[in-house]
Amino acid sequence: MRGLTLTQPWATLIAIGENSIETRSWGTHYRGELVIHSAKGFPCDARELCAESPYREVLAGAGYLDADDLPRGEIIAVANLVDVMCFTRSSQKEVRARAERGEFPPHGADFGDFSSGRYGWVLENVVRLPKPMTFKGMLGLWHLPPTVERRIRQQLHA
Repeated sequence: MRGLTLTQPWATLIAIGENSIETRSWGTHYRGELVIHSAKGFPCDARELCAESPYREVLAGAGYLDADDLPRGEIIAVANLVDVMCFTRSSQKEVRARAERGEFPPHGADFGDFSSGRYGWVLENVVRLPKPMTFKGMLGLWHLPPTVERRIRQQLHA
């Protein structure tokens, strides 16, 4: 199992099922299970974004009324990475059209950077962990220690 550390609010948006395309400056050939880890750091610009629409409404709908309520430094969900898209100039329009057809969450095109040359990691079957696990994340796509993977699987099958 691999892991990906994300800054808030994007980690939580994935965990609550409101974002299924994680945009990155780099792609990967990896496909399969991916744990979503919320970074411990929370930059000011990301924190301020939580007070703007549609972030504010979506997060509030999931019970996060304040940016300080978002989990940090924890593994919060497991997803399947099923595809990686390379974006072109028209990608945000394409994502909006697919969201309107129900292929992505309604705000799928609002929560990422779809600039030409960037990548979209398409996530499916996201399961939020009942008990988030404190863990030190890493840059890039990292391997989960076997002991942590076992603890996650126990939660998922409980």
